[in-house]
Amino acid sequence: MPDLRRIFAAVALTLALAPLVFPSPLFDPDEGLHAAIAQEMVQRGDYVTPTFLGEPFLDKPILFFWAEAFSLRLLGDREVAVRLPPLLFGLAGMLSVALLARALFGMAAALVSGIAYGTMLLPLGVSQFAVHDIGLVPFMCIAAWCLARVALPEPRATARTTTGLALLAGAALGFSILTKGLVGVAFAGIFGACLAAHRPSALPRLAATLTIAVTVAAIVAAPWYIAMEAAHPGYLHYYFIERHLQGYLTATQRHAGRPFWYYLPIVLGGTLPWTLHLAGAVRVARTNPLRLVLWAWFAVGLVFLSIGESKLLTYALPLFPAVAIIIGEYIASRGERVEERTFAAAVWVQVLISALLPAAGLVALHVRHGTAPTHLWIPVAILAGLTMDAGRRACRAADGAALVKWLALGSLCSVIAALTVLPHAAAWMTARDLARALNAGGALPSRVSVLDERIGSLVFYLSPPLRADASRDRLDESSFAEAIGRVRRDPDDAMLAVRSEYLSRFNRLFPTPPVPDARAGTFTIFRIITLRETLQGKRSPH
Repeated sequence: MPDLRRIFAAVALTLALAPLVFPSPLFDPDEGLHAAIAQEMVQRGDYVTPTFLGEPFLDKPILFFWAEAFSLRLLGDREVAVRLPPLLFGLAGMLSVALLARALFGMAAALVSGIAYGTMLLPLGVSQFAVHDIGLVPFMCIAAWCLARVALPEPRATARTTTGLALLAGAALGFSILTKGLVGVAFAGIFGACLAAHRPSALPRLAATLTIAVTVAAIVAAPWYIAMEAAHPGYLHYYFIERHLQGYLTATQRHAGRPFWYYLPIVLGGTLPWTLHLAGAVRVARTNPLRLVLWAWFAVGLVFLSIGESKLLTYALPLFPAVAIIIGEYIASRGERVEERTFAAAVWVQVLISALLPAAGLVALHVRHGTAPTHLWIPVAILAGLTMDAGRRACRAADGAALVKWLALGSLCSVIAALTVLPHAAAWMTARDLARALNAGGALPSRVSVLDERIGSLVFYLSPPLRADASRDRLDESSFAEAIGRVRRDPDDAMLAVRSEYLSRFNRLFPTPPVPDARAGTFTIFRIITLRETLQGKRSPH
């Protein structure tokens, strides 16, 4: 057990600190937007209403923005300040998953579950970027832990203990409402129902605990929501009715129209490299009623998300604590049976996936964008070899602790290899170089339009003088359908920036390809006067 604790600590520290060693620019569409909103919050001193370019941003609650704003105040307008809060939320998620697993299955399962959650592809990936979803998991898991303690009380538990757990669950759910709305309350309620089905005698305690918790959660979250309603009348109807209820039941949101089975491949792919262990866990699910509780929590949560009309990759994140605990408990329960052929095969598949994923990222970078730094193949290959060696040692492990140690070390090698690739992929999803080109000009043109991309990272990276001049009239996104209209109407000094991957399609809008006025990283910059003359046939390419 001491070895497992040390491995858990090593994994946690690596996942929290390694991304800061391999920094990458801020991503669009979402991360740059969230960072710019938090940056504007600090500049304006308004910690009630999130704004972007002076306009209220009403689509997300406030807690994650507060975390980002605090980090920016502490560390300045730097990438590390933006990335630190999601990394800490990811670490808190790993710890809270382990806490919940310990309440259900004991310490060994807890440590393996936390390691599995922290190194799964989707939780790991989301923790690298400033998005709200990563902040939901720790609050949800703390509330679930409180419910598990109530349903499965320790011998010395008292009424005061139960009340304290209810209050703690309420505080956690209140913070989850301030992070991501009502989804944390929904998943905690599903978990409570699954516990009640497992232990009907606990139903009165669970019902009382959930009642107190929801009341406390409302008290915790209400001040900010009331302040928003006062500042922006109609906000509560917009957020809870239009965004939540109508977004769930009707195809009114941007992410609607996806099939019912949308989350199945996300769960299977997002659980990599641990996915194949789910097959073994299914076979032994009936041998322990608490395993069925976890499977029910996952299954009902999956159906709940799948029924909703609005679907998005990161919305699946609340499913992963259940998946991680299912896998962690299954691996921890192997004990001396690590030599079983089916289990060894699953381990080898896990190791192969861990070794190959970073290389696959390099190949995808080359196929998608026609470029992949060749010098990265050497460290990626070395780390893949270390991952394979760790897998070999895991398959020869004499006990469960040694098995987990080598699996964790192999996963860490794979994570580090992936983090060496990430900054180069980020170059195709950031506007940092475009912002630097504008900063070098010393003044913001009358309008800067970016073709078919959000402009969050562009705003974040602008120098303070240019950011002070920025507004929705001077910085915006342009669709392909709007591009020619912009060329005809915008002032001569206005600019249109086109990502390289869209350039050939953009050029087809003109009788001859327009001549670029400048380049900035993966962007090609055109002055409107250049595009207008090309459209009118007054300028020939040269």
